[in-house]
Amino acid sequence: MKPNLLFKELDIKAMPQIEVEKMLNVLVLRKRKGYSQFELSFLMGQRDFYVRDAENPNHTLIYAVPFTNIFRQIYGCDTKAIVPDINKKPDYSIRILEATDESGNSVYRAEKKIEGGNWELIDTFSVEPKELLLKSPSRITDQQVKDWVNIKFNSGYFDVAKNALQILKDCEKELESTIRPLFLADALKDYTLRKKAPRLAKKKDENGRFVFGLLRAK
Repeated sequence: MKPNLLFKELDIKAMPQIEVEKMLNVLVLRKRKGYSQFELSFLMGQRDFYVRDAENPNHTLIYAVPFTNIFRQIYGCDTKAIVPDINKKPDYSIRILEATDESGNSVYRAEKKIEGGNWELIDTFSVEPKELLLKSPSRITDQQVKDWVNIKFNSGYFDVAKNALQILKDCEKELESTIRPLFLADALKDYTLRKKAPRLAKKKDENGRFVFGLLRAK
């Protein structure tokens, strides 16, 4: 990121302060886990750019209450790591500043100040490419993930539709390692893009999350 960007503080009106804090908490957890905006959207069972829009302070999209439990499953954390305590008056302030880079994209800088202290960086963020791979402890290759999905496709695993997070956890358990969600998304896409059955059908379940299930030839 260019060090000479000119940042100006945002007057955020698109979302309440608690939603700003929740968004930033999820952002920090996301990067700590090594997940891109697209990868988190995929695991949430939402459209590709859901997280990109949720992380835009000028956008009205927020993380609805049901997502809190999904985030807890994804990150293995408690609710306090995601949702600020609304029953306790905060002893800190949070602000977000915005700049424009040489490509015309908005770059955001989130900062926090404890009472009597100085502003300290929480994180910087912007729009991420869909194929971005952040630093990850995973050593599993995309081909290993494709091989695993292929075995499952032919073994009846997808007879019952499953969401991306369920599939990821099963894959990680069997491969005994963390895997990149992007690799899993690409492997599943090989089967959802098939023109003829048998193939995988991607559709929303009763909870509004995308699931993947086997579509047999008639």
